[in-house]
Amino acid sequence: MGKILIIGSSYSIKETFSKKFSSDDVKFVKFRNIWEDRNIDFYDVIILSGYHHYILQCNFDSIKDYIISYYKFVSYLEKKTNFLLLVSTHVPKKVSFSRVVFFYKILQGKLIHNRKIKIATFKKIIDSKLKNSFFIKLLQILGIKFTDQEKLINLTSDYYLIKISNPKFYFLKIKRPVLVERLLRLLDFD
Repeated sequence: MGKILIIGSSYSIKETFSKKFSSDDVKFVKFRNIWEDRNIDFYDVIILSGYHHYILQCNFDSIKDYIISYYKFVSYLEKKTNFLLLVSTHVPKKVSFSRVVFFYKILQGKLIHNRKIKIATFKKIIDSKLKNSFFIKLLQILGIKFTDQEKLINLTSDYYLIKISNPKFYFLKIKRPVLVERLLRLLDFD
């Protein structure tokens, strides 16, 4: 039985990777708690999901400083595990309006060649309960794509990042609330 640490508060990430590691000893911790304390035991696997939402409200140049701080955070975590999985938002191939996507794209470039770290990138996870809901089917008709939870659990390595996308970014200097950011991400174009 392995020791697994899931960092982050996303319900879908916690649920998905709890199922994946159901026979292991899984512990959860909030992203901000680890960021501030930086005091954890050694784990066989660490799954990292999360970022500070203030990158949506700060000046654009501050995002670059945050990426450096985040990279140092990942370097700390790397020393506390045999395997680190960074859960990254999907970076589209052509166009993005998202500060979060920009953050993850730059971070991916700094981490992609590190053999001890894998980056899993995928779109919003839907489980079997949501898959057949009217709302999800409507969004799929509109061209919004989702990640099937069962496939992610069983074939996680299929979602490992191999090549970094290089989309054109627009409106990154405009600060925005979380809701606007989420809506803008729906406009990302592959």
